[in-house]
Amino acid sequence: MANHEYFIIHRKVLPEYFEKVIVIKEKISNGMNVSEACKNVGLSRSTFYKYKDYVNRPNDAIGKRMILSLKLVDEPGVLSNILNDIASKNANILTINQELPINNVAFVTLTISTNDVDISTQGLVSELKLVKNVIDVLLLAVE
Repeated sequence: MANHEYFIIHRKVLPEYFEKVIVIKEKISNGMNVSEACKNVGLSRSTFYKYKDYVNRPNDAIGKRMILSLKLVDEPGVLSNILNDIASKNANILTINQELPINNVAFVTLTISTNDVDISTQGLVSELKLVKNVIDVLLLAVE
């Protein structure tokens, strides 16, 4: 059975604070600090931080790029296996940022172009979670 973590939901059925989170994110991207944006919109910082990574507004270029955060076992070939898996889906790696491993765990951030992918965003994330020595995969952003 497929694991579906994402839904498309009309804003009319969602609590008002989800839209406020999006407005705050837009204000922050335009240079306003978090405290000021939260105060301006009328939402607590704790609510903003609770939902900021999970609420996004789609745009016309949706599906063109994504940013993934990966938590990997620090063993030779793990990142190579992930990159090969992504390439096999016709996705293109734009950037790779890897931190120094701590306690045998490596943290990697990938920016991926998904113009010609053969799989949905959620499908790609789910498949990467199944790669050997992958501890976790988190979708940070989709454009």
